Amino acid sequence: MGSENEVAGGGKGRTARRVGLSSELIVERALRLTEERGLAGWSIRDLAAALDVVPSVVYHYFPKKDDVVDAVVGQICERVEMPDPHLGWKEWFTELCLAMRPLLLEYHGVAEHLTTGRLTESVVPIIDLAAAKLQEAGFGDSTPLVYSMVFDVAVGAIAARDRRSPKARTPEDMKGLIARLEPLMEHSPGVSLMVHSFFEPLTDVNQADAMSDKYFRLIIESIIDGIEHVVLPRVGKK
Repeated sequence: MGSENEVAGGGKGRTARRVGLSSELIVERALRLTEERGLAGWSIRDLAAALDVVPSVVYHYFPKKDDVVDAVVGQICERVEMPDPHLGWKEWFTELCLAMRPLLLEYHGVAEHLTTGRLTESVVPIIDLAAAKLQEAGFGDSTPLVYSMVFDVAVGAIAARDRRSPKARTPEDMKGLIARLEPLMEHSPGVSLMVHSFFEPLTDVNQADAMSDKYFRLIIESIIDGIEHVVLPRVGKK
């Protein structure tokens, strides 16, 4: 008959207990796995192996993987650097979105997770500061609408870029997309323009990063300027 550790662990080398193990250490290792493999690239079994314990030990601290994921996402959101509170609302939101992008891209899958609307307590300070900025700018009852517009667009754009990450289970293949569009290019000036001016540069890693960054900045500037010139005047007419 095997030892207690072998029986509990389902094999040799894993322990049913670990001195010094804590929820903080578990989240720290989960963060590391997320950085290496992406949010969906590890399981509780993988996490337990990284901690040198059996899965049941992890479940003692976190009953479901979703609980670990929430903690990981929470840790990442806490790392977002808040802009200077004295900035105007447009500059504040722009700086916040630009600070979010590299951090979320570092941890593949987190941006996609945020698009589901599954929020954690760590996001509350961001929401409160953002809401205060919009209230201060005069958006009144339209504050939730404007907040959602900015963050849906920003996080959605980051998630779209993140789908081309090598850590994705099925990374978007830009060369494959171009190959599928080639038959259409002969008869469509619009498709040809998109392929040559936009898709082809994205096949080069160096150009892709620069283009994606420029594209994201343009998206954020456009949505914020649009809100200023379309939504804010309507609020003033109420």
